[in-house]
Amino acid sequence: MNMSTQNIQDWRVSRLQAMVEREGGKASTGRRLGYRDGAFVGQMLRGERPVTEKTILAVHALPGYAGWFDQSAAATQPVSALTPSPAPGVPAVHVPLLANSGSMGPGTEIQHDDVLVGHIALSEQWVARRLQPTNVAALRFIHAYGDSMSPTFEDGDILLVDTGIKDPKVIDGVYVMAANDRLYIKRVRQRMDKALEISSDNPTVKTVDVLNGDHVIDILGRVIWAWNGRKL
Repeated sequence: MNMSTQNIQDWRVSRLQAMVEREGGKASTGRRLGYRDGAFVGQMLRGERPVTEKTILAVHALPGYAGWFDQSAAATQPVSALTPSPAPGVPAVHVPLLANSGSMGPGTEIQHDDVLVGHIALSEQWVARRLQPTNVAALRFIHAYGDSMSPTFEDGDILLVDTGIKDPKVIDGVYVMAANDRLYIKRVRQRMDKALEISSDNPTVKTVDVLNGDHVIDILGRVIWAWNGRKL
């Protein structure tokens, strides 16, 4: 089938978007293509730069992506071995992906209703063995934006949150929290004086706050895995 230049670009963008969803975000996709982060991938998705033959060749060279941009192969691509998605017939846990996103910076506005935009299927065995959540029904996926938690995870990564863990006094870690109608993703630890300290992981934007009763903070859950393969 002959396609116009615009149609070709639209097709390439749609396939790149499918790859981003499969890889768990622009940042993880960019890193697989040899970039530092997801900035170039985001520019291609927004049409600010074309999806070139060079990019296509780089994608096709990756394991599991041969022919990814070929129309005839698009519907039959295998699941990447880097993701914990279950094989056909394997028991799966379908974790909701929410429209809410957390900021690793100044915060993002909260959508007060949990708007569901889809599900991500995970191997039931992988969840039980690798994550050991409080309850599979408490798991949620959200997108993370910003760079204040780099290199733990990057702009555009998808994070798996256990909403059954809401007390940083029990276990230190990275938490999703709400304050002033905004969502934040920050590291929370209990100091020796028992005060809770909130900080970023990126040393270039290091910020530290101490919860001393002056802040109204709602802890929504603990990040237990990032879609870059890191268990937190």
